[in-house]
Amino acid sequence: AVVVGGGFIGLEMAENLHALGLDVSIIEMGNQVMAPVDFPIAALVQQHIRSKGVDLRLKTSVSGFEDNNGRINVLLSDGTSIISDVVILSIGVRPDTRLATMAGLDLGAAKGIKVNEYLQTSDPDVYAVGDAIEFRNPITGQSMNTYLAGPANKQGRICADNIVLGNKQKYNGAINTAIVKVFDMTVATAGTASKHLKTAQIPHIVSTNHAGSHAGYYPGARSMAIQIAFTPEEGRLLSAQIAGYDGVDKRIDIISSFIQQGLTIYDLAQFEHAYAPPYSSAKDPVNMAGFIADNILSGRLKVFYQEDVSTLETGSMLLDVRTVKEFEAGHIDSAINIPVDEIRSRMGEIPHDKKIYIYCEAGLRGYLAHRILRQEGWDEVYN
Repeated sequence: AVVVGGGFIGLEMAENLHALGLDVSIIEMGNQVMAPVDFPIAALVQQHIRSKGVDLRLKTSVSGFEDNNGRINVLLSDGTSIISDVVILSIGVRPDTRLATMAGLDLGAAKGIKVNEYLQTSDPDVYAVGDAIEFRNPITGQSMNTYLAGPANKQGRICADNIVLGNKQKYNGAINTAIVKVFDMTVATAGTASKHLKTAQIPHIVSTNHAGSHAGYYPGARSMAIQIAFTPEEGRLLSAQIAGYDGVDKRIDIISSFIQQGLTIYDLAQFEHAYAPPYSSAKDPVNMAGFIADNILSGRLKVFYQEDVSTLETGSMLLDVRTVKEFEAGHIDSAINIPVDEIRSRMGEIPHDKKIYIYCEAGLRGYLAHRILRQEGWDEVYN
């Protein structure tokens, strides 16, 4: 089976076809699956997909189809082809606005049916809801579509009330909270991804943490990666993305609610959750996301990102603080290995006149090394 398109539906199709015993290829024209999330989260998903034996091809498009004795020869942009028994085209959606256009209703910048806060179209006697409408995004302020069942159902209730009772209830827009099961992994998103915030020229900071789904000493805890974006001044939350296993759903729902209410990373840090070892830790992953973001805003922690690695300044030092065994198993080119447990006794190997960029596996050991160096007089240190 060939699935064309690595979005939510395409990945669900690939999983189900794989479960039926088919050899599955996913063809995605972009450089990542799941366009609503940022690359670091998508990379975790891609690694998991490939671990299942699925043939995932990125930066590849379909150029055509040929009949091959009753089977389908899928021609690809890189000159290769795949013989397939079934092809699924999961290549996106667009609003079906033919009826609205025939009725003379206005369309918006995103080519959806333009509605106001009461879900009225340009004709006050006509209301519209669902995937075909567009409205103001509460984060970016730009006009947008939302292809999700949750917002559509809520729009339906608001619209019905406004038709029957007069325009009594406003629709505040959607922040595109979504979740998908990808094989064993769960991936969720809420708000506006960092890449889209950059496009909209909205200043923001990104913070990532890795935490267990529940207390580590209770059996069965699984790690999840949480990435949040927030404003540089007051720390107002703009987005969250989570990739993990157990407990992803409840964390994204919590942070989605905070984003909708215009709350901040400090509210995340103070969030009071129900704690028992089978369900969480005394400091929930949501709290940890708030703590780390607070460290960044306060200046206790300076960060750099994966896309910065290839453009680090000449003469800077890239420091890998994992164990020697981990380093030897694979590391970033040009990195120097000083395990965090040895860093106090090997400070003579770390120059004071260079910028120091630290990495580990999940961020914690890098943070500890960062704090040690900052306390010992190094200033230009980044984790």
